[in-house]
Amino acid sequence: MEEKKDRDDKLLAAEYALGVLPHAERQAFSARLDHEAELRSEVEFWYEHYEPLSEAIDPATPPARLFRQIELQLFGEATKAQTTASNSTGLWSSLGFWRGLAFASLVGMIVMATLVFVPLRVPKSPVPTYIAELSGDADLVQLVALYEEGTGRLRVNRTKGEAPSDRDFELWLVEGGNDPVSLGVLPREPKGVLQIPEALRAKIPGSVLAISDEPAGGSPTGAATGPVLAVGNVSVI
Repeated sequence: MEEKKDRDDKLLAAEYALGVLPHAERQAFSARLDHEAELRSEVEFWYEHYEPLSEAIDPATPPARLFRQIELQLFGEATKAQTTASNSTGLWSSLGFWRGLAFASLVGMIVMATLVFVPLRVPKSPVPTYIAELSGDADLVQLVALYEEGTGRLRVNRTKGEAPSDRDFELWLVEGGNDPVSLGVLPREPKGVLQIPEALRAKIPGSVLAISDEPAGGSPTGAATGPVLAVGNVSVI
């Protein structure tokens, strides 16, 4: 039980340093920092890790139109019609999109880590942790995911967007040119944990995560039936 608490505290420290904890949880965590020296040290580890990165990269804020321009460059004028659920499936079938997205997401992650989030440091551990920041063209949904390879736990924190009462957000794993595989329906609460099946854990690093809008309970077909709302590349931290 103590080992589990230590592991949870490390991930909380990471989320605190990233600035993605909900306000109430951030306040509670900040209160703990006042009297828990070990927890303060953990946060400092995360702060210092990316400090050299902020010195090596010139600040730059990607314009809001960048995602749309990339999509238009890849697909041409035909993508303008993909604004409804019925036309959204083209995102899944284009290998070029996912390759371009992997690069764009990695660059965006580095910029966001240095400009928006507080610099972080990874505690020395033989088990790597991975992060993905998911967002979309219309910026309706944003989500940060932390994947702990040692336990197969995927901690999610939805920072923007909420599914309608009769719909659910479903999370998908896209590995290379393979068909998307469902990782399950996202919890209604902004923050939660998904347990990744053993057979899929080795596929998480370097993959792409995506969120689609589905009927209540998730896709009835095993494939995305609604529009793709957010995507993000999984990178080691």
